[in-house]
Amino acid sequence: MTDKLVAGTYKRLVSDIASLYEGARKALVEAYWKIGQRIVEVEQEGAVKAAHGSGLLLKLSEDLTQQCGPGFSYTNLKNMRRFYLDSPNRQPAGDLGWTQHVELLKIGDVSQRKALERKAIREGLKRDDLRELVRHELIREEIEENLSAVHRTPSERPDLLIPPKDLTLHTYRIYQPAVGASETELLIDLGFYCYRELAGITNKKFAPDDIVISSKDAKGNYSLTPYSVPRTLHDSLHAYEATVERVIDGDTLWAVIDAGFGTQVREKLRLRGIDCPELGSPEGEAAKRFVMKLLPQGARCIIKSSKSDKYGRFVADVMLNDKDGKQQHLNNLLLQEGLAVSL
Repeated sequence: MTDKLVAGTYKRLVSDIASLYEGARKALVEAYWKIGQRIVEVEQEGAVKAAHGSGLLLKLSEDLTQQCGPGFSYTNLKNMRRFYLDSPNRQPAGDLGWTQHVELLKIGDVSQRKALERKAIREGLKRDDLRELVRHELIREEIEENLSAVHRTPSERPDLLIPPKDLTLHTYRIYQPAVGASETELLIDLGFYCYRELAGITNKKFAPDDIVISSKDAKGNYSLTPYSVPRTLHDSLHAYEATVERVIDGDTLWAVIDAGFGTQVREKLRLRGIDCPELGSPEGEAAKRFVMKLLPQGARCIIKSSKSDKYGRFVADVMLNDKDGKQQHLNNLLLQEGLAVSL
């Protein structure tokens, strides 16, 4: 058999399997819609529902799992029931898989759910992509509700973050590289993956993981002194003065950060512990305007950085002074204004 024939046979095999899988996927979506339909029909008859009360789905889950195996959890049956109730007059298009439909069920607004469904089909979105879209929509819905409430009762007010305390600028950890390290090769960890050779700053002896505080005299010379802080309480580390370059959206901004020892870094910062709606929505635009008013281009602030997130952005708490000189926590201000939700 020639290589050309082998390649052609293999290509048909891939196509056949893909076609079979696609048919099975569509059949599964149709089956789950029909299961939801049967549950609702029997509930409407009243007898079974009356016998089992609110425990009908729990009983079904137990018996179907025993008879058919996994796939009939209480949550999954509840989703099947809602899946039918959301579209009782037509079976849903099989262009999306069951897990994608489950993600869409989280959206309360039917018209918005249908819009996202069309977008997912049009753009061929996978489950994880659709999950991210749904997450943003849920945030937008919550912010919309926050902004429409004239007064929020104490129980409706968000839980605030614990802001960083006792921030001390210019504090650093002494770092020892993992390979080829000696006492003279100790480094000062400036944060943001920046390091300075300890020997180039001071002749004093320090050990790895020591915490030091730096100071600069009138001639521009740096000195380091030990900083007494409990090893379990390094809140003072990674606190910096920063200048706002640009606000991207309600929870993300570009800043130029003074890392110390004449080193400046430009970083995209993601506010810790909160989520704001995406730009393009009225709620997302409102969050951005709020931050831009507090931190216009060139504004100075104090940041407390944390490790980077999955997108490579450093996560940060941002502290700024109000008109009376009182320090405010930007992350919590957004929560208090109803412009963000807690993660």
